[in-house]
Amino acid sequence: MIDPQELIATCYKLVPQAGIPPSSEGDMRRAISTAYYAVFHTLAASNAELIAGQPQSAMTAYAWDRVYRRLDHGRAQNNLRTVLTQLSPSGVNFVRTFIGLQDLRQQADYSPHAPIILSDVINIIAQAETAIASFAQLSEEERRFIAAQSLFDRR
Repeated sequence: MIDPQELIATCYKLVPQAGIPPSSEGDMRRAISTAYYAVFHTLAASNAELIAGQPQSAMTAYAWDRVYRRLDHGRAQNNLRTVLTQLSPSGVNFVRTFIGLQDLRQQADYSPHAPIILSDVINIIAQAETAIASFAQLSEEERRFIAAQSLFDRR
């Protein structure tokens, strides 16, 4: 299973620490993308857990994987943006970070001339860590609400 904390640790391997030479632009771009995916996989795993439950058999593992893989970047961003006023402060922090990091990931991955500044990258990683911590504080009810909003089109 993809562990968001391991992804955050990877981000810190990609950006310079005290006494280490500065990272390459490629490393910083990868760190931005990886920070977003740490937040994305936090949501995907929660959605799967809430809807399919813990895998207990091949059948439930299949259901868990299907729900996990159902999370679509664009749908989640569009739908979650519309419910910010209904969320707790921690929920708002998570959703705003999810949306913001998605945009930054797209710039880092697809805009070769977008400027990449080390201090910004370090801040982006910290934002991802804070969002994941905020998500962990949400009630099950709020996580279920976010799951429904992130997975299903509104009608």
